[in-house]
Amino acid sequence: MSSEPSNTSEASNHFLELLQDLTSDVRAGRKRKITGPIGPYLRAACWFPLAIDPFAVLEDVLYEGMEAEFAELQGNRTSSQSEEDVNSCQKKSYIKQYNELVKLVPTFSSIISEFEKAPSAMDNFIHALSSAANDARSDDTGSLTREGLTYMLKNPESDQFNPSLLKHHGKIARGWNHPQTARLLCPMRMLSTFDADSRYRSFMEKVKEGQIKITAAKLPTFLYDESMFDPAKKSQGCLRGYYLKRVFRHIFTGPSSALNPNARRGTKTPKGRIHGMTSPLPRAIAYAAVQAYFQLSSSNIWCQEIEDLDLVDLYDRVVDMFEGNTNRKWVEETLQHWKSEAPGLQQRRHTRAKTDAGSRVDDDDSEDDMDGFFDSEEHSPDAGNGSNDGSTGDGVPTRTDRNIDDMNGINYSLHSYFAHSSFLFCFRAS
Repeated sequence: MSSEPSNTSEASNHFLELLQDLTSDVRAGRKRKITGPIGPYLRAACWFPLAIDPFAVLEDVLYEGMEAEFAELQGNRTSSQSEEDVNSCQKKSYIKQYNELVKLVPTFSSIISEFEKAPSAMDNFIHALSSAANDARSDDTGSLTREGLTYMLKNPESDQFNPSLLKHHGKIARGWNHPQTARLLCPMRMLSTFDADSRYRSFMEKVKEGQIKITAAKLPTFLYDESMFDPAKKSQGCLRGYYLKRVFRHIFTGPSSALNPNARRGTKTPKGRIHGMTSPLPRAIAYAAVQAYFQLSSSNIWCQEIEDLDLVDLYDRVVDMFEGNTNRKWVEETLQHWKSEAPGLQQRRHTRAKTDAGSRVDDDDSEDDMDGFFDSEEHSPDAGNGSNDGSTGDGVPTRTDRNIDDMNGINYSLHSYFAHSSFLFCFRAS
């Protein structure tokens, strides 16, 4: 990563180099290389969907974050009270995400202020970062589609898909159209019912006909270590599923480590180490969970909703298992378990970054597997079930009210605030 300019002159020179890099010719249909002066910013953008939020629109995050930073330094309010009432939750979320992003590159804020000299180039800069973020998520999805089919088999050396499921069959053959992918998508609480179904057809057909609704509130089997599942303790075994771990390792420690965490590493430095991640982050685990769900599904196009299940809701629920959980013992034990499952993150190398068991729960009235999830014998009765102000009635905080500042494991330096300027408001697209 390029070093941070030490004075105004160096900052200006750095900006001119960035501007030249930004305006250099990039062939149509070709991805911009993550090198040169713009490299650190593109690299940070690539990390955004993996460790901050895969569903946020980075362009909106950048514009809202920059406006808020300028307004704060100027002591101005940019919205009327009525607008603030309507949009404040979303803006708060964008600003938090922006603050996490700018931590990744120390020169980020100073570079933004330099765009006052060339405001027309700002849109190109933001577009380049947004494209990099989209490409990063898309690359993971494509790579898993091509290489990750065998990850679904618990014992790839001995297990087989029955009926046959091959790459050329396409994703339409997955999801609720195949018993093995359907079993992993099946809510853990309903797995015994699924397994009792003769050849699984009745259960699968009921899902496809809408008689059984599959939502994020019913946590899928692939999130669990089935041997640990206890319907009376919903958190037990959760986020320890073999398929989830393999998807995570494929993304963050490399495909060669997916099936065997201790396998000899490939020739490329894994994404996790490139970005300085030394142990699995909660949001990286949540990212792996939504990528895993998409791979198991029959959907051919990445989208927020797959049948009745909202991937954003699933992502938020996994995040909240860490960030909103009053049972800190579970959080610590789960993260320690994940650290042991991803040894590839701990293999030091110079990087460019800074630094069956399932049984049906007939006596549970709740339709949401997050109800009671945070219960622990250790926390006090008044600690509740993880619900705080700004939460939904099921104890899961709303997406826009979650605190995303706790990026455990990332030891990036904070950015320096820059001199106030109002130029951003002059050219932002309406």
